[in-house]
Amino acid sequence: MRIRSVLTSDRDLGEDQTMTPMIDIVFLLLVFFVCVATDQVVEMSLPTELASGSVDAQQTEPTESWVTEVRLRLFQGPENSRSLIEMNGRIFTSFEEFIPTLKALSEISRDSPVLLDIEDDVPLGEVVQLYDACRSAEFELINFVMDRPAT
Repeated sequence: MRIRSVLTSDRDLGEDQTMTPMIDIVFLLLVFFVCVATDQVVEMSLPTELASGSVDAQQTEPTESWVTEVRLRLFQGPENSRSLIEMNGRIFTSFEEFIPTLKALSEISRDSPVLLDIEDDVPLGEVVQLYDACRSAEFELINFVMDRPAT
């Protein structure tokens, strides 16, 4: 075995001699994990007996809910005069006419999802006004409809 002197460098040693300690460590780790893995207990599901309850549960009929989709479309009227609101096929010309109908619908079913379909040329202030009307009617779920990108 050659004693390393101050004048020799790592370049003088071969590639295999510098990797030998790393290979030894990897081999020892491999042996360690193989030994540990052989001592593991095989896990399986054990059968259990579930105790039956002493109290009979009464079956209740599910309540019928009116979950329907409320689709609101906000678009510019003819010749960009004013924005019109279309709710499930019915057209409203003003928010004053529209809000009582929206509140009456929310009293029937607050959990109905509201879909807001906004045209591109509608002013942002009217979009916010429509969203606020839905929030004040206390609908639980308000979503905006997004157009699919053209492919």
